[in-house]
Amino acid sequence: SGIPEIKCFLNGIDLPRVVRVRTLLCKVAGVTFSVAAGLPVGKEGPMVHSGAVVAAGISQGRTKFWGVDTSFSKFSDFRTDREKRDFVKV
Repeated sequence: SGIPEIKCFLNGIDLPRVVRVRTLLCKVAGVTFSVAAGLPVGKEGPMVHSGAVVAAGISQGRTKFWGVDTSFSKFSDFRTDREKRDFVKV
């Protein structure tokens, strides 16, 4: 679902790769194929996890996904782990 992982992340537990773009893409593909196959899939868990990945990406203002430095200084105040979690909470 994604909600337990995000709750752990927001409580300060370090889960590797829980808020990465690759995780988001896999979550989207998995939910899409599950719905297409007719499986009963809830929408709340994947939406919470997807929103957290997007918020974490915005708070960092950079990505390593494309192999290019896309950093910009507008969100440089949210670069620490604690401030990133606070940004995701909002």
